[in-house]
Parts: sequence; C-alpha cells; structure tokens
Amino acid sequence: MTVCSVQASFAAQTDTEAVSTEKNVSYKVVGTRTIKQGTLLYYPYNISSGTTAFVTLNNKTKNTSETIAFKSFYNSFRIHNINSKDVYEPMMGCGSGSGGGGSFTYENTGGKYDVIRVKISDFIDELNKDGSITQYNSALKKNVTYHFTEETMSNGDKFYSALFFESGAAITCATPDKNGEVEIIVSRNPAHRLTYSTAFSYNLPSVRTTGGGGGKNRGSVRGLVMGDVNLDGYTDIRDVTYLQQILSEAERAYPLPTRNGDFDKDKTLTIKDATIIQQYLAEYNISKYYK
Repeated sequence: MTVCSVQASFAAQTDTEAVSTEKNVSYKVVGTRTIKQGTLLYYPYNISSGTTAFVTLNNKTKNTSETIAFKSFYNSFRIHNINSKDVYEPMMGCGSGSGGGGSFTYENTGGKYDVIRVKISDFIDELNKDGSITQYNSALKKNVTYHFTEETMSNGDKFYSALFFESGAAITCATPDKNGEVEIIVSRNPAHRLTYSTAFSYNLPSVRTTGGGGGKNRGSVRGLVMGDVNLDGYTDIRDVTYLQQILSEAERAYPLPTRNGDFDKDKTLTIKDATIIQQYLAEYNISKYYK
C-alpha cells in the first residue's frame, strides 16, 4: 500500500523505480472523495460484470482473511471497514492466481483524494498506447496481448488480466477504455506513494494447460503524487527549487506540475505552495491541506 507505517520486503517482482513522464502530459481531475480513517475504498473503472479481479486482505494481526471480488460491485465502489493499527497483507489477482504481499498498516490514510483520469501509457512505460500489455506466454510459445479484462479466443483459450493501483487507503481496479484512459483514486497526502500492480492468469484448452504469473508487484507511478512538481517520482527540495523557477518564469507552468504543487487548491502556484512543501519536508503537520 502506498504509505504505511509498517512495511516488509516485497516479492522478487517488486519494482519501485519511477517511470518516464513528460511534464506536458494531459490529465483531468474528474472528482474528489473523502476517505474516512479506518476504511478502505475499492474503486472499479470500466471493468466488466464478469471480472475475476479480486483483492484478498489478510489481517496478520488477527490471523484472518477476507476476499473482495470486484464483480460484486463492478459499476460502483465499496467502502471496507478496517482497524487502522492492525497489520495487513493485501494480495491482488484475477482468475486462479494472485500476487502482492508485504506488511502494511493504514494509519493516517484518511483525508481528501482526487479522482484523476489519465492516458495510462503516459505514466507506465511497459503498457501499449491503448493501455494493454504484451507479454510472452511460455505455454503458447508466443506473445499475447492482455487488455486487463476477461478474453475468450475462438479456440476456447481464455485469458484473464487485471490492473490495480494503490494510494493510501484507496485501491483502484481499472480496465483502460477505448482511449487507453483510466481513472485512479489518488491521495492528496504527499507521503502516499502511488503504485500499480498487474495480474495474469489463463486457461488454455488448445495446449491443455492452465497457469499465470509474471505480473508487476507495486511498481511506482510517477507524476501524480502531491508535491512532486518536477515529476521525478519524489517530493524533495528539488521540487521547491523547480516551483520557484516556475514562479520566476525560468520554467513553464505545465498543467501536471501545477496540479502537484497546488496544495492550497487556488488553481495556481504561489510562494505559499513552496512554503508548504518546505514545511512537509521539515516534518511539520500540513494535514489541513489534505484532510
């Protein structure tokens, strides 16, 4: 999960490097939501009623487990009550397989979240322009393109794939639309990472095999986190410097860096925003800007 007070090492597939993002990429904030402390928000975007995507939330403190299947709320969202101080292991998957792991708590995840629509290939390098992904299938011995949905071929072969995003207390499951766009729930708290995970599964009568795997485990999505003005994947003093360069007109105020730096939500970058980032870096409480 994006920001958590307890975190264990991830599986071998974990990938935390930031991906390439241009400063002039397009985005659109289509809404805002408030997530109450002690809850998780599960948000589907453009997924089908037959989706097999799911999240299994293992409570490691109480040694309990609950599976949330997105097919039961594919066209809506779901609020899930949790104990913020318990330690959880979220597993995400589709079909017959899942991945993920790690140990997380959800303390200090309540607050304001933006619903942001983006062309997702602008933010994740391994995706095709339409938001799909092409991978080598060892059972078929050829490349297969997955569209993050359920697909049945004319010969009866079935492919399942799912795309997840995690930010604070929000978990989004999304299928890119015809424009390659998705909506993602993103926290306004600059301490919350935004990550993505993928899951794959298949049932292949043509070669009499089933399987899956090869998904991404919480790779970093750069360019949508509050405070990351220069879009390098981090919120640090370089963002203050870049913001000041924008104010002095040494750098252009592109829309996405402006969104990331506009903490007081007055739709423009000012010296106040630079001061807020400095306060955050100095560990002052800036929660009034995202609560």
